[in-house]
Amino acid sequence: MESQIFVIIIIICIALIIFGLIKHRFDLLVNFGLRIFSGMLGIYLINSLLLNFHLNLGVGTNGLTALVIGLLGIPGFLLVYGVAAFFYFT
Repeated sequence: MESQIFVIIIIICIALIIFGLIKHRFDLLVNFGLRIFSGMLGIYLINSLLLNFHLNLGVGTNGLTALVIGLLGIPGFLLVYGVAAFFYFT
């Protein structure tokens, strides 16, 4: 019973932090969303270009890659492709 109450308290605290962040720093949320959108579009275009050259170096579009690109931006985009290239060539 106590563990359920503890989990509920943690969820409420996280929800209040997110609400405060959205209320006071909406520009960070918009920036994060734009980075995710442009990064996923870039992944799609690069994957299409690599398939034309018959390279199977494609990066998947999933939640983890979206989170990395959203948090890091262009360095995250390069990191995702760097990791893909590392595993492709080894």
